[in-house]
Amino acid sequence: MTTPARSPHKTTTSSRTQPRSGPSRRRLLSAVATAGLGGLAGCMNIFGASERSQDDDTPVDASTTAPEDRPESTTSNNPPSTSPTVTGDPPVTAESTPAVRTDGPVDSPPSNEPPYDDPVDGLTLTGVTVQVADERRRDSMLRLADQLTIDVEGNRFEVRGRGHVEWECDTVGLRTVVVDGRHARIYVETREVESCRTPDNPAGRGPWSISFSIDGQFEGGRPDALTASIQGPFIDDSGVFATETL
Repeated sequence: MTTPARSPHKTTTSSRTQPRSGPSRRRLLSAVATAGLGGLAGCMNIFGASERSQDDDTPVDASTTAPEDRPESTTSNNPPSTSPTVTGDPPVTAESTPAVRTDGPVDSPPSNEPPYDDPVDGLTLTGVTVQVADERRRDSMLRLADQLTIDVEGNRFEVRGRGHVEWECDTVGLRTVVVDGRHARIYVETREVESCRTPDNPAGRGPWSISFSIDGQFEGGRPDALTASIQGPFIDDSGVFATETL
């Protein structure tokens, strides 16, 4: 028995699902293009940020340093002047500035206590006085030298000097006036004055440089020599001496 032949099934294009070529396809292509451009822009942003990061790591040139970071110049067109230590200028005396008598007049005694010998041949010092100049100069660094000079004319003598005191109101007074054998000696010392040494007067504390003079005369002739001295805690080596051979 013969089986009838089966006709082959004919497939037509109408039976397959065809992709749509309408608006949906165009929207899909537009979305793909948009995504591609977005990705490209992102890559460009990444590369640009990387380049900027590398630029930011570049050291700043010294010429662009802000002015406040530069050290100030220590060179000046007008450098400060420095005053040299004054050691040789003449002392101020009562002749050039007003002065006040602080001690005297005093005469040397006819006999002395040890360590001095009694005067010989009736030699005597008379009318010995001390005057201190009103002008005083603050000298905290003790730049001015303490000094003495002796002048003798006839039977009169004058000692001019400069010394240092701690407070502005301190002064100078006689300590020793003797004729030691044939050697006349006049020693003065700095003296404290309590009137200005108070806590409410801090500006009065120095040291202060002061000038003074000692004058008097010889009686019974001239001694062989005259020695003068200024002594005190703010005087060089606690005492300065000067001797004039007569």
